[in-house]
Amino acid sequence: MDGLLVNSEPCWHKAEKIVFGKVGLELSTENCLETTGKPVKEVIQYWFQRKPWPNPDFDQMESDLFAEATEAIKTEATLMPGLKEAVGLAKNKNWKVGLASASPINMIGMVLKKFDLTDSFDFFHSAELEEFNKPHPAVYLTVAKILGVPIENCLILEDSGGGVKGAVASGAQVVAVPGHHEFEDPKFNIANLKIKSLEDLESVLT
Repeated sequence: MDGLLVNSEPCWHKAEKIVFGKVGLELSTENCLETTGKPVKEVIQYWFQRKPWPNPDFDQMESDLFAEATEAIKTEATLMPGLKEAVGLAKNKNWKVGLASASPINMIGMVLKKFDLTDSFDFFHSAELEEFNKPHPAVYLTVAKILGVPIENCLILEDSGGGVKGAVASGAQVVAVPGHHEFEDPKFNIANLKIKSLEDLESVLT
């Protein structure tokens, strides 16, 4: 969802700078890019392993990150270019459209409501409700099962390396839509296709 449906990565970066700053860890935007696409728990562990701080409260930090990011997304996030057209393309083909995100279910619902996208998806699901988060394929397999579509007949769009890894592991066809800062990163080469923007989706599907 973040970085694919909505341009919310800057909101997450803002949240990370605020929350990690409270424990004395000053993160730059470049630092934040190192953990793009990772579940929040992994982001916290990533930085704690590299620059540990005293008396860590990981649960509170996770809660604070979600709270800060949610507030920023509510007021600052914008739709990614080509998102509505991509959904419309799928609907015109009579495809079922699901959303599989690493974000919490309440955050997914908030984003869909904010941008009037709730009716655009037949089902949405959070990997936090699975035993394993991305890059494990569980969230994709659950969405495919609920939609009643064999996973091998699914086309998954992903913008993060972990997401692409999990999507490929699920057995689906995968289109990677990396951010411009990591478009050439070889971790995306495992996808079936790679495009620069959702605006390019129609041209590769026709």
